[in-house]
Amino acid sequence: MSAPDPAEWAEIAPHPGDHDLPAGRHELHRSRLLTAIAQERRTRASSRALLRPALALAAVVAVAAGGAALAVRSSDDPPAALPSPAASRSAARPAPPGAVAKIRAYGTVRQLTDTADLVVRGEVVSVADGRTVYRVAEVLYRAPVAAVSTEITLGTESVGPPGRPTVLYLALSGPEARVYAPLSADFGIFDLDGETATSRSSTMAVTGLRAEDATGVGRAFVTTLAELRQLARERG
Repeated sequence: MSAPDPAEWAEIAPHPGDHDLPAGRHELHRSRLLTAIAQERRTRASSRALLRPALALAAVVAVAAGGAALAVRSSDDPPAALPSPAASRSAARPAPPGAVAKIRAYGTVRQLTDTADLVVRGEVVSVADGRTVYRVAEVLYRAPVAAVSTEITLGTESVGPPGRPTVLYLALSGPEARVYAPLSADFGIFDLDGETATSRSSTMAVTGLRAEDATGVGRAFVTTLAELRQLARERG
């Protein structure tokens, strides 16, 4: 930008007027004033001219950065999901050994029969010291590893009072001690009333003979002793 003609500032810059100055000095002052004003204008213009490329460069960088971010966000690969704290805690806390084997929900009498080492009909003789003596009246099924006699020992006191007829689905607790226990607590206990067999519990009960029935959930399962015998024979 060219310096403005000092004459253009004649109407803006005041004339120094007549002061106690030597001849010609007031014209010198006026000329210096106009030159200083012109210099200031050139400096401001130069600053603005230098600022424009810098702003333009910053805008280009911002657009480029935004485009890169957009490209990353619109990638076809989904972002990797961080595991939730709950999932991390679950993965770090394994299930205790044997928990599934001890507590298992059976859905059918067939499942009970296929799992049991011994299926018997009989009644409790006595209960003492955490064990039950059970008198066997009929063996519906016996696995080769399961020894059986007229009386067997159960490692629990929860089978029922003496004299109540039951059908028990038993697992062998220890071959050496020949001690048995009902499968998953009340799942393996059926109370008998004549030829009618009813599951001991309404919540820990099967819902069907060979197939589960969702409508039977939460209700005691009722069948016949003949059906229990038939399923035992099917296993062989």
